[in-house]
Amino acid sequence: MSSSNLARLLLLGLIWGTSFMLMRIAAPVFGPMLTTFGRAALGALALYLFARYRRVDMAWRKNAKTYFVIGLANTAIPFSLFAWSALYIPSAYMATMNSLAPIFTAVFGFLMLAERLTPLRIAAFILGLFGVAVLVGIGPTTITPQVIGGVLAGIGAAINYGFAATYTRMNASKIPSLATASGSQCAAALALLPFALPGIPHALEFGTLQASLAVIFLGLICTGVAYALFFHLIASEGASKAVTVTFLVPATASVWAWLLLSEPITMGTVIGISIVLIATSMALGLLKLPARAKS
Repeated sequence: MSSSNLARLLLLGLIWGTSFMLMRIAAPVFGPMLTTFGRAALGALALYLFARYRRVDMAWRKNAKTYFVIGLANTAIPFSLFAWSALYIPSAYMATMNSLAPIFTAVFGFLMLAERLTPLRIAAFILGLFGVAVLVGIGPTTITPQVIGGVLAGIGAAINYGFAATYTRMNASKIPSLATASGSQCAAALALLPFALPGIPHALEFGTLQASLAVIFLGLICTGVAYALFFHLIASEGASKAVTVTFLVPATASVWAWLLLSEPITMGTVIGISIVLIATSMALGLLKLPARAKS
């Protein structure tokens, strides 16, 4: 990877690491759905303006279905699930659940593309879930039904990311990547609007400057700028290198939350995250089992 793209990768890891902390700030004030809509809408605006600047052909009629499905699976549903889980679990937990996405991508590759589900990927799936169990079991947060629900919501978000990645490979390979990012964000914002409207009166009465700034940063930076960086890395370095940002996010999310929200980083946090990242590297083919010696 070139030095400039390595810098972009590190910046992307820092940006996406803040998103979980920002949801922890915004969701309790605005509610999960309005927080998610604000993020998606601002992200859609930033990406659409950038696509217009780059003169990207959106082909709205031709690609409407693809944009809608990707918008739901890659933005509307997982962002909503993470915003809800932000009410109950620490940022490190959410970032760790997010890191399961490549594992579920391998599962959907098997289900939807008939890709071979190797023993290594099966082991990665089992190890990833074990890592989550370790994180929850010995992490800094007391286990309650709400915490378990938040963890399951985060896993649900990762499942959606896995489906979205596979669906994108199947149906959006001929669509410019910036058009896919912009069109899917617009579709997600439209889908979220009816669910966000009931929360507006509460937000107008009880909204705070800190929560408002969190949503603005989530939308413009964590979604708009981050997606532009991510798709640039995919185009210039390939998806396999771009997706390694997955390994940076749990660490950066934990540090940001520790610095700004005083969320503790315990040995249980480190062990749980490490197990999940080992599983993710196995799913991505970056870590392989030793070959059997021939007799």
